Amino acid sequence: MKPQSLFNNLKKVCGASALILSMWTAMITLGSASKSVIILLYADGYRESTYTVDQLLFQRGEMRRNRTYNSYGATGMVEGQKEFFGLGDYVQGVLQKREDLEAQVHVGQELKVLYNPDVPKTSGLRVLYPEKDLRQTWKRIQTKMIRTGYGPWLISMFLCFVFGVAAGKTISAIKICLGACVFVFLSWIPFLIQVVF
Repeated sequence: MKPQSLFNNLKKVCGASALILSMWTAMITLGSASKSVIILLYADGYRESTYTVDQLLFQRGEMRRNRTYNSYGATGMVEGQKEFFGLGDYVQGVLQKREDLEAQVHVGQELKVLYNPDVPKTSGLRVLYPEKDLRQTWKRIQTKMIRTGYGPWLISMFLCFVFGVAAGKTISAIKICLGACVFVFLSWIPFLIQVVF
């Protein structure tokens, strides 16, 4: 096999890998990037406050991979404003029913929280569990997300481009890399909407 043909085949393999990994990267971005970026953008504005629970929210989820994913949280008052709070580490373990939530948090309970009214309301991140050193904690989370979500995808695209240049198929490699970016770019749209609106 000629070196040019070998490099062309390697370009195709790396390009296909980049396309598949772009879906993985997009899922990670949708799941965590927007949350960590919003918290880091507004980290300096969070202050200690007290949250009074008015209503507990529990929604039974669907069964996936032998586990039911339930969602829960609370609505309540903080500094005279009605806000949603996901309850953070105030809730431990896997909740199977509403009673499991009520056993850990109850209506009227006052919880210490971090509050920033400048965060976009649609993000659901105005009220956070009171973590020590909020900025450093979320920087670590974001760094891990970038390494695991973006690292393999970027390496595959880089190798695709390098092998494309070595095979004399630079334009083809660029097209493949641009195609591998589509899902990732689309995954940032919800974040941009939250920040702008």
